[in-house]
Amino acid sequence: MFIIGMTGGIGSGKSEALKIFESLNIKVIDLDNIAKEITDTSHQAIQEIKLVFGDAIFDKGNRLDRKKLREIIFSEKDQKINLEKILHPKILEEVMKRLNVLSNESYVVIDIPLLFETNQYTSLISRSLVIDCKVNDQIERVKKRDGIDTSVIQSIIEQQVGRNYRIERADDVVVNDGSIEKLEESIKALHKKYLNLVAVK
Repeated sequence: MFIIGMTGGIGSGKSEALKIFESLNIKVIDLDNIAKEITDTSHQAIQEIKLVFGDAIFDKGNRLDRKKLREIIFSEKDQKINLEKILHPKILEEVMKRLNVLSNESYVVIDIPLLFETNQYTSLISRSLVIDCKVNDQIERVKKRDGIDTSVIQSIIEQQVGRNYRIERADDVVVNDGSIEKLEESIKALHKKYLNLVAVK
């Protein structure tokens, strides 16, 4: 099975790239969405998160306050590791289930924010794709999207691998520094390339 592992820093435009792949009838798996699903009120991960982080990051309806949790994990490295220990095995299990269902697709794109940080998925993917942009663009986009402080965004960026490291490790790089139409053109070109690679296999 041909699997593209897509990654990029926060605010680089991975979500937009995923939407474009979906518009080309390519099936996608979004690890952030899976993480949200398994931290929903009904999942067993919630109990494990409560044991480690306490009740303070939950509201009266027992819903996880994701903003509070994000602030904790990006200001305390040990807590970030604790959360990853809870979530990563459950996310991987869900990814494998979804891949089994999609085994007849020409290729599948998995959005893996920490592809090069954890190396958990490197043996699973056929090629790596990096969506890249300047750090200033990342900060502005995330501020606009999430309304969080520049210092928190910078802390998140610092805990991710650097741009150059990502680019050096990538099989394919899309520079997302312009319009959505430009991004669309780049993704469509890659789509043709991937279909050709699958045909040759």
